[in-house]
Amino acid sequence: MTQARKNPRRDADDGSLLKDSSQSRRTFLLRGGAAVATVAALAGLPYALRRDLTRETSFELFSEQQLEAVSAAQQHLFPKGLDSPGAADINAAAYLEAAITAPGIDPDTRNMIVNGVGRLQDASRERFDAPFNRLEFGQREPLLRYLADETRWGRAWLSLLLYYVFEALLSDPVYGGNPDGIGWQWLEHQPGFPRPTPDKIYGSL
Repeated sequence: MTQARKNPRRDADDGSLLKDSSQSRRTFLLRGGAAVATVAALAGLPYALRRDLTRETSFELFSEQQLEAVSAAQQHLFPKGLDSPGAADINAAAYLEAAITAPGIDPDTRNMIVNGVGRLQDASRERFDAPFNRLEFGQREPLLRYLADETRWGRAWLSLLLYYVFEALLSDPVYGGNPDGIGWQWLEHQPGFPRPTPDKIYGSL
């Protein structure tokens, strides 16, 4: 049996993203293309699908399993590189949870994220008889690719998830992401002055 060729985007747990891929990702972010692509994907979503994904949902904060699934999906989308932080390093899951429960959040955005987690878990159980957070890398990769390439809701949900990863990477640490400015250091970004204080952040003024 021939050995399968290894994918350069291996399991995020071993931090094994190729250096040239890491540099390409950095360039992509610096040029702002990531945010534009995400907004375009969401804006092009048909109204009927947006309505289905954002239907009013009664929910509390993510359950432990849901948060693990979100964290696993984020880390797969934005893994740690040789010289770049991954989703876990920038507290992306905690940032997302805080963002969707912040005052003034669009309920459609909140519900789309929450309902998407449920659909991800349903798709994972249907294909692999296990929740997404329990899958191996070799199972997560084809599942996420299928959702992104073959389902409109999956493409939109993953784009929105990635959007909040970028926010966690680029926002001021006072909002819960980007601890110690790790994302700024990687991007060689100098934040504006004065920086916000906990009593003067968005939602508390």
